[in-house]
Amino acid sequence: MVFLVKKDVKGNIYLYLEERAWINGKSKRLWQKYLGSEDKIKEYFKPLTRPEYTITTLDFGLPIALMNLIKKLDLINIINDYSNKRIQGLTLGHYIVLAAINRCVKPTSKAKIRGWFEHTALLEVFPPIETYLDSMAYTNHFKYLTPEIIDKIEARIHEKLVSKFGVEMKTLFYDPTNFFTYINPKPGMELPNYGRSKEGRFTLNLVGLTLFCTHDGGLPIMHEVYPGNVQDAKLFRDELKRIFKRLKVIGVKNEEICLVFDKGNISPKAFDQINDSGIRFICSIRPSTQKDLLKLPASKFTLEMLPNGKKVGVLEFEYKKYGENHRLFAVYNPNQRERQEKNLKKKLEKRLLEVNEWFKDRLNVNKWRKPENVEKKIRDIIKTKAYFNWIKYSVSGTYAKVNYSIKIDKNALNAHLDTLGKTFILSNHPTMEPLEVTWLYRQQYTVERAFAYIKSPTMLSIRPLNCHSDESIRGHSFTCVLGLLLLTLLTREVQREYKEMSLPKIVETLSEIELAIIKYEGTRKSIKKMVEISKEALNLSKFLKLDEYL
Repeated sequence: MVFLVKKDVKGNIYLYLEERAWINGKSKRLWQKYLGSEDKIKEYFKPLTRPEYTITTLDFGLPIALMNLIKKLDLINIINDYSNKRIQGLTLGHYIVLAAINRCVKPTSKAKIRGWFEHTALLEVFPPIETYLDSMAYTNHFKYLTPEIIDKIEARIHEKLVSKFGVEMKTLFYDPTNFFTYINPKPGMELPNYGRSKEGRFTLNLVGLTLFCTHDGGLPIMHEVYPGNVQDAKLFRDELKRIFKRLKVIGVKNEEICLVFDKGNISPKAFDQINDSGIRFICSIRPSTQKDLLKLPASKFTLEMLPNGKKVGVLEFEYKKYGENHRLFAVYNPNQRERQEKNLKKKLEKRLLEVNEWFKDRLNVNKWRKPENVEKKIRDIIKTKAYFNWIKYSVSGTYAKVNYSIKIDKNALNAHLDTLGKTFILSNHPTMEPLEVTWLYRQQYTVERAFAYIKSPTMLSIRPLNCHSDESIRGHSFTCVLGLLLLTLLTREVQREYKEMSLPKIVETLSEIELAIIKYEGTRKSIKKMVEISKEALNLSKFLKLDEYL
């Protein structure tokens, strides 16, 4: 049997652990182990009997899930491979990855990144930061991210997405956008510029951004930051050269890719490049270029079901333009027709009501005694040029005896209504079915949604753009696009198990998961445990194997 033994040596109590047994009728000691003085033993066990402890909570779920993807992509090493920065403190890859995670989790200014970082579980998986981490540090490091370096980094990521994650790259969506800034550009800056703002902020300097996104997961695989005054069609021709070069670098034939873009990028020179390259394309063209086809009645279309359950009718024609004979698809959408007709009639009736309300108590009073003034006011109220095709009015009478009449020309309006609900899609794909072409073009929203995430003030948040050089604008934009890549890649992984979970829902659910660290005073002992979370968050945590990081 094992006993605790006390020995008094010159007034000091020492404790031993020993085992005794009966041998030949006598109790004999088999072994004895010195434990220490009584005072030390009491001090050692004090935290367990009357524990003093501190609890720290860290943001855990989303940062660790993203860091896991970064490791699988080997993103830090990829960035470092193309950096000529000497080894000093954190590497360029660490700086950029940290900023990208911050854009995904809790977008903040570069000056506040350290404070945010110290309240996340990244402390447990990131190298110790023994150097400065502030806005100036990022300003100094963004200079290494030249357009050529960024392109090489993205090409390596492109390859990793295919080899490591099995991303299918056969269909790519392209679109440009711009975002307003409050930058007052310094001499020599080229990116902030006045242009046609897609958000209606024409008095502010703009910075442009293009994205090529995959159909598989909506992953941004290539981007470009460009001056805000560059026109879309001109820019597209340069972007075509870049994507053709990228495909060559990663060993993909142009004929294996289908590029989807919208009508704002079209130009004869762009189609010359497309025809010469052999790449497949799907794009929309302006309805105003197909006036004959606009007159096709709805009865000519046979409605078919799209994958989302909505019905459209598609007719195929040959289109002899832009150097080759392409396939032209007239798409009739009855829901769109109904919506457009309702909105148009509502607007026309509103104009008529405004005219009648205006002259209710004014006709033949003061200046409205003159027929020419009455007619001018009617035209000012109708205002929209196209509305004069469907609203008919007349003004008659003499001074102070003016009469007017105004009504909707139903015959002219009905003729126009037959043109509604139609869009036109152009393609050179030789084998794709008309309904498949229509559905694939509708997936163009993938890249539009990506822009919405980047511009969102609560997710990625490319604004406010507090940058004072083109290098910083380019570097900051790169971290936002990397953040988008990580979020869309995470969503792609999660949706294999939970198809109904959208990107915002995944971010919201993972943001629930916090790590509690309990540290006891007087000992190095600590306990790590996830705080209580919802069942949905728990299931997602298990799927992503986040408990492996505890």
